[in-house]
Amino acid sequence: MGMTGKAGVDLPLPGIRGRIRDRGTRTGPVILVGLLACVGLVGVPTPSAATESCTHNPIVCENELPGTPADEWDIQGAGDETLQGFATDISVNVGGTVSFKVDTTAATFGIEIYRLGWYGGNGARRVDVIPTVTGHRQQACRVDAATELRDCGNWTVSTSWMVPPTAVSGVYLAKLTRDDTGGGSHIPFVVRADNSTSELFFQTADTTWQAYNTFGGSNFYYGGANGRAYKLSYNRPFTTRRDNSGRDFLFSNEYPMIRFLERNGYDVSYTTGVDSDRLGGLIKNHKIFLSVGHDEYWSGNQRANVEAARDSGVHLAFFAGNEVYWKTRWEPSQDGSGTPYRTLVCYKESWADAKIDPTQAWTGTWRDPRFSPPSDGGRPENALVGTAYMANSSDLALQVPATYGKFRLWRDTRVANLLSGQVATLAPHTIGYESNEDIDNGLRPPGLIHLSHTTGPVPEYLRDFGRQVSPGTTTHNLTLYRAASGALAFSAGTIQWAWGLDNVHDGTRSPADPAMQQATLNLFADMGVLPASTQSGLVTPSVNTDTQGPNVTITSPASGSTFTNGAQVTVTGTATDVGGGQVAMVEVSTDAGATWRRATGTSSWSYTFTATGAGGTTVRVRGIDDSANPTSTPATRALNLTGPTSLFGSRAPTVPSAADGGSYQLGVRFTPQSDGYVTGVKFYKGSGNGGTHTGSLWSSSGARLATGTFVNETSSGWQTLTFAQRVPVIAGTTYVASYFAPQGHYAADQYFFAYLNHVAPPLVAPGASDNGVFANGDSFPTQSHRNTNYWVDVLFLDGSVLPPAIATVSPARGSGGVPTTVTPSVSFSKPVVPGSVQVTLTDSTDQPVAGTTSYDATSRTATFTPANPLAPGRTYRVGVQASDQQGRPLDPAPDWSFATDPYPSLAKLFATDAVPAIVADSDPGPVTLGVKFVPAVGGKVVGIRFYKGPGNTGVHTGTLWSANGTELGRVTFGGETAVGWQTATFSSPITVRAGSTYVASYRAPNGHYAAELHFFAMDWSRGPLTARSGGNGVYRYGSDGFPTSTFADTNYWVDPIFEADAEQPPPAAPGP
Repeated sequence: MGMTGKAGVDLPLPGIRGRIRDRGTRTGPVILVGLLACVGLVGVPTPSAATESCTHNPIVCENELPGTPADEWDIQGAGDETLQGFATDISVNVGGTVSFKVDTTAATFGIEIYRLGWYGGNGARRVDVIPTVTGHRQQACRVDAATELRDCGNWTVSTSWMVPPTAVSGVYLAKLTRDDTGGGSHIPFVVRADNSTSELFFQTADTTWQAYNTFGGSNFYYGGANGRAYKLSYNRPFTTRRDNSGRDFLFSNEYPMIRFLERNGYDVSYTTGVDSDRLGGLIKNHKIFLSVGHDEYWSGNQRANVEAARDSGVHLAFFAGNEVYWKTRWEPSQDGSGTPYRTLVCYKESWADAKIDPTQAWTGTWRDPRFSPPSDGGRPENALVGTAYMANSSDLALQVPATYGKFRLWRDTRVANLLSGQVATLAPHTIGYESNEDIDNGLRPPGLIHLSHTTGPVPEYLRDFGRQVSPGTTTHNLTLYRAASGALAFSAGTIQWAWGLDNVHDGTRSPADPAMQQATLNLFADMGVLPASTQSGLVTPSVNTDTQGPNVTITSPASGSTFTNGAQVTVTGTATDVGGGQVAMVEVSTDAGATWRRATGTSSWSYTFTATGAGGTTVRVRGIDDSANPTSTPATRALNLTGPTSLFGSRAPTVPSAADGGSYQLGVRFTPQSDGYVTGVKFYKGSGNGGTHTGSLWSSSGARLATGTFVNETSSGWQTLTFAQRVPVIAGTTYVASYFAPQGHYAADQYFFAYLNHVAPPLVAPGASDNGVFANGDSFPTQSHRNTNYWVDVLFLDGSVLPPAIATVSPARGSGGVPTTVTPSVSFSKPVVPGSVQVTLTDSTDQPVAGTTSYDATSRTATFTPANPLAPGRTYRVGVQASDQQGRPLDPAPDWSFATDPYPSLAKLFATDAVPAIVADSDPGPVTLGVKFVPAVGGKVVGIRFYKGPGNTGVHTGTLWSANGTELGRVTFGGETAVGWQTATFSSPITVRAGSTYVASYRAPNGHYAAELHFFAMDWSRGPLTARSGGNGVYRYGSDGFPTSTFADTNYWVDPIFEADAEQPPPAAPGP
């Protein structure tokens, strides 16, 4: 089940009840030549016609053989608890051998081998008998308490069955029967045909059978200390059928599908969920892949193999609900043999709200993005299936309104004859007990059409990624899409579709529905597969020859219409099908076909969107017919747009005002796809979001590029700030736009950036990563919570029509402690004429510095190389001139300055040009930060320096301490630059001894200090100075004083300036 796993909440439902056959019946003359000739169990020749039929489509021949009545082969629930066993592999290839391990109190028991199918309605056929097997009690299963795994692979083999090489692929049962009491049980397994090219390929939901299997006490829903198992072994008997009326086992949903397929003579072979992982390449050998019933648990390789098959042209038919929901992985058995594919692993991390699987692999719900990357989750199942699980304990009848009744799926059914406004209600319980919806999460497959429409109440509607449910209303649709390969993918979106095909199954029984039966035949026909023996009352359908999509016309707005960037624009038009079908849907793309969204209406349609683009945008429209054929060439309409581009335009948040009243800097990461300029930022204001708001543009490393204060705000809605000067930004570079909300109550839509990039050409807000950023207080926002969109936006102008500007400079504007060997450089917002580039450098007396200018056109970077090293402790100013191909000069062309290191020749722990990984932490608290160091030689500490980032303001003091906390010297920093290394010199140098430990610290009264985690995990040495690992990187909150606390070996980028003592000459040699 999708989320709650509440076993026992359903009333008992009547199952397939059988009688216990007595020993005499089972041991009678059961191996009949006529029965077993087709599967080659006896060496008797068969008629050539039957041989040819078996060779071409063995299902037809197989099902012409007499079946075995259900009261002989079936059992009640999980059967006799004193006789339980399992197969040593869930599947075996024809010609192979399957072994059985059985635990019993019986002295002897027998085994009958049955194959499930139609067989004239009997549902199974006995194909072999193992008459007498010695019974014994097996040893205790191996248990791993930490994961609640119980592995019975240490049991001994009771007996084996050699599968004849001519056996017909299918789902088989080994029925065990005690010789004394007649008590019986089942061991299910699949006989594969790995060389088969059958048209249909039926995957069993065996992983779900195991997920709900309580043998040993734990499954993926219930257990001991963990509350559930994290690992389940296939080395266990299946007892799944005894719980919840068997709804999570073979006989509830897969069995009626098997009966229906084989009744109609479909050329089908069988596989398992295990084999879709380990032998997934075989899927490509077939025309249609089937996932049936409650196919909830899928591994990564399993999904990848099915997707690869789809992309190579194999059609997909998901007659299932809640499928591809939990992501799993495989481990070998834990019984000592290390047999592959015997341990199914699913930590259900979405229930834990944490990454608890010890491997990097994600084993929560496929859709849950919260811990990926670095894990591999965050891939909603609707990208493959077309729909995704949303409703638990649903119990509705499938409904088809007249509009959908005209579609190809319903041809030759009563649904096709509905009059306008009428609705056909099909078999009861056919939407349940878990069902899916078509959800618009950005990953809906393009061209996905609806084939039905049912709305109804459900007691448990999913509200998050797999944990929270509450009563709600579900809207269910059968869906169909066509992949780029041409393969069709159908989703029934319900576990119990097969209840409408055959009424013999575990659970509530109702008559099968001829409309659902015919629709299934029609679907297969449209996928190129026909029944070989159509059942009475149904029509053998024709193969679809419609390959032409609808024609689409855009009627408004007129081509060349002009709108303001970010405005809401409504596009309207018409669509007609020309291939003999019906227009099923119209969809629209506003991002050059990267994504498509469903329009309202079909023959007449409309679509409203937020128009964004640098100077204009092009709308693309296409129709999809009821065969999922798209318009060959979409209709287009070019629109003109004026003003700056933004990410969200006039869109509004779902949650305009969060309950949180804290003080935060809130932002969005964005990447322009073309060079241009940011002219300002904006944010959406809701109730309670008061106080003075400031807006900022930042580099990805935390340099504040522009800021300003919002004025003339309205009470709610979008608020806009225009910077005093526009800021050049470079294509492909990530920036952060933010605003400061001093009273909180910000707009917040969680998981907005969970899966995909948000694209508003030419702007992209990266998705599937930590976007939607915030910081406590007014500082660079770097934290992210649930990929929340805080509805902060940027105003962007395309640079192609504007003069060039300076994009980046090095060293940073206003930086200090710069090496005297620096070569100042500048990059431009767009290409410039190389001959127009001129860089000048002047000292603090306005004297020019001799040197040369070079220009790299690829990086658009100009570099000035001084003829000689610069003077220590001096301020220098850089000037730049350049123009673009149109002769437009830099606009603006500001100079910038930097200061050189006053002590370039003295020893320091860190290089003069070193830059921290985090130049300004978000912590605004007053703190003293330091570093422990040991000089290798005696000398003097002449001063202290620290790296300053944005926000690290106030009066800074530096202190040198002995190892025991004695203050040796203190100094106040003066003449600081805006960023970079800041240096302060003691009034007198302080003598230090070789090999002794000292602490250099500085006081950051407003926090926002530089930091780099785990830097001191190992010793750090440079020249005569060493900072030893183990408790280094020290700090003290509260009042200024000796820092002793440590955290994660963090380097806070404090540095002593050390001058070693001059080496003494050796003493003179003694005289004669």
